[in-house]
Amino acid sequence: MKYKFADLFCGGGGMSLGLINSGLEDTVAVDFWEAAKLNYTTYEPLSHSEFMQLNLFEEENRSIVIEKLKEKKIDVLAGGPPCQGFSTLGKRSDDDCRNRLVDAYLEIALQVKPKMIIMENVPAIQSMKHESGLKYPEYAKKLLREHGYYAASVFMEGEKVGLAQSRKRLFLLAISQESVREIPDYEEVLLAELGAIEEKYEPRVLKDVIYDLPRYESNQGKDIAEIDGRPLYNHTVFKYRADNLARIQCVPYNGGLQDIPDELLSNHLKKMKSGGYGSGGFVKNLYGRLDWNKPSGTIVAGIKKITCGRYFHPECNRLLTVREAARLQSFPDDYLVKGGMIEQYTIIGNAVPPRFSEVIGTALSNVYLRYAKEDKE
Repeated sequence: MKYKFADLFCGGGGMSLGLINSGLEDTVAVDFWEAAKLNYTTYEPLSHSEFMQLNLFEEENRSIVIEKLKEKKIDVLAGGPPCQGFSTLGKRSDDDCRNRLVDAYLEIALQVKPKMIIMENVPAIQSMKHESGLKYPEYAKKLLREHGYYAASVFMEGEKVGLAQSRKRLFLLAISQESVREIPDYEEVLLAELGAIEEKYEPRVLKDVIYDLPRYESNQGKDIAEIDGRPLYNHTVFKYRADNLARIQCVPYNGGLQDIPDELLSNHLKKMKSGGYGSGGFVKNLYGRLDWNKPSGTIVAGIKKITCGRYFHPECNRLLTVREAARLQSFPDDYLVKGGMIEQYTIIGNAVPPRFSEVIGTALSNVYLRYAKEDKE
């Protein structure tokens, strides 16, 4: 049988695509963002889900979603509550209102009582405190265990599952104790299943994933094009200001800010270059050019911002295009990302890589089926 899933905070559907690839059936998707609705509902493999455009901050909307998921008899609840309040790339705060969406997700899970639960977030959530006094993952696991679930948190690393990026994410995975026989050492069983799947993947680097794409420069490319008889989507380069272009052109292969002459830099960038703001990884990767023979860093929503990190193409004088970022995130080439350029980068950068959720969905389903009380079909 195919287990039905719902995807909360679904964005453009990265989580859903991977779960579909793992053999689960998409049924309901929820997100408040108009760009998420546009992209999720217009991509054919995702268009069969019932999309609910609701803000889950609001209790009334959570009640609507709970009733819908009960009506649909959802087997798997998946979702990645917005992580900006936890991410080390932003201004982290225990009081960030977005953190409360983790509680909203857990509230829905405990009301719906699915057979399996998948919650994704950034690794930095481990050090953030919930109002209970516990760190967020420990609070979530404790809560789920008190309500009859086996619960464990596991890391996923892009380089271990064939992604050419060093992305790391934390997944909370739970199985209803009512639905399965006793699972001794649940976390160990789960980790062993994940490890067996990860062994099937070969390491990949940037060259393996985007080398074949056209070498477009500033103000070249189209959102919809055709190359050698094949459609090519979202391989578009925005027009760079002359000062930024001059700086990029000075950056050698695998180089960065330190290679740009001071006369081309603003006072702010000069201070960064000289260590006036410290000499951490962010400064070292500023204006950074990628290396064909290494994975990229974590693909993030803010790639269009030139000072976001090491995201310059290894050869071209520009940042990665949306299509290049999408490939690094394991999105299929036939996924046309819609919306303005900033929305396109955000849809891709905020997404759960489909490869991540495919591996997670496969591992969790395998463990569930091994111990399930119900007849296996």
